[in-house]
Amino acid sequence: MDRRFGDDSRPYAKTHPWISFTFDTRPLNSVDWVRLGEALAKCDHIAYIALPPAVSADLHQLHMVKGVLASVQIEGNSLSEEQAMAHVEGNLRLPESQEYQQKEFDNVADACQLVTAEVYAGDELRLTTARIKQFNKMVLDGLPFKEDVVPGEIRTSDIVVGNVYKGPPAGDCEYLLDQLCDWLDQLLEDAMAAGPEWCRTMGVIRAVLAHLYLAWIHPFGDGNGRTARLIEFQLLLAAGFPTPACHLLANYYMKTRSRYYQILQETSQAEGYPVWRFASYAIQGLVEELHDTLDIIQRHQLGLAWVTLVGETHLGQTAATISRRRQLLLAIPPGGPEEFTPISGLSRIDPDIAVLYASKTPKTLTRDLNTLEQAGLIIRNNHGNAVRPRFEQLFTFLPIRRQPLPGSEKEMLASLAAVSTPNPAQ
Repeated sequence: MDRRFGDDSRPYAKTHPWISFTFDTRPLNSVDWVRLGEALAKCDHIAYIALPPAVSADLHQLHMVKGVLASVQIEGNSLSEEQAMAHVEGNLRLPESQEYQQKEFDNVADACQLVTAEVYAGDELRLTTARIKQFNKMVLDGLPFKEDVVPGEIRTSDIVVGNVYKGPPAGDCEYLLDQLCDWLDQLLEDAMAAGPEWCRTMGVIRAVLAHLYLAWIHPFGDGNGRTARLIEFQLLLAAGFPTPACHLLANYYMKTRSRYYQILQETSQAEGYPVWRFASYAIQGLVEELHDTLDIIQRHQLGLAWVTLVGETHLGQTAATISRRRQLLLAIPPGGPEEFTPISGLSRIDPDIAVLYASKTPKTLTRDLNTLEQAGLIIRNNHGNAVRPRFEQLFTFLPIRRQPLPGSEKEMLASLAAVSTPNPAQ
């Protein structure tokens, strides 16, 4: 890259030398690069996982709610995840004095939906100063703010953030945003010239750098943090990452809020202005959040695989008998590998099962359980008086290991308790 960005003759160059529009990748260590590779692999995994439309829609909504909520919670919004989900579903009623919190949430959600719609429409998602202003105008729409704040307009006075960080001179902000967008374009061009894999890697780095630089420049009178996280969301989506993954960093920043602010402060105050520390922190967070996301997706896949296995197993001669045994099996709580359900309570485990066995003798339940056990679908405890589903059959491609199951499979079995599996007999 031959072009140099920035202007040493402008006031900001003396007051804010860390705004240099440079990034040296060498301080990133081997763990950072391994994590970047892992992030790319996990994003590919998420992008090509096949799920039923209803499950996929629920997961998209879950990640949107969590990401948008985290972005506004960082700024002090006190909505809970349950309240945010209820609001999205149209079931939340707050006192008038708290309605602005719903508006804050809606503003960020609307901006995310705008970007997502543009991706589906095939629009070019180049970051521009006008786009950054548009995001700021959207996040502040309809909210109370100070008299000197104009949504979507560059501030006209100096600003101090948290009584600690003083933003660059107001007169330099427009210029700095233009330089930032040009610099990010140049980083993308350089990455494209280096090859597709480097281009995807730089997609993460560009998004993180844009976030950091917007926080440094702090060009608006209010809403800079939410605007920065929207920019990050857009750049990740434009780089080809699946939508759920693009919401994850906001969630991580909220989870580690004190560290988030500490790292932002360090990058402009520590010796050498270590931009790489924020990049390393964000990369680690992305991988950790991707782990959690894949765990959720795998639980759903296991639930669906279990229903398929149950549906394909021969469980009797008549349709009524087969249906009853399948419903009984799917009603037994998944639990973990050491968690069993007493047989004495199975016929009353839920209302539907109670109805099925109300007119049956205890021998019917015994025969049903024997059939399920012979089919390899349940396991009894050592005393023979309690059972659990035999989910181990789902792990057909795991390396052969000694029993008992190692920790990762134990956790996977236990996680099925959170999955609501459809009943093929209904």
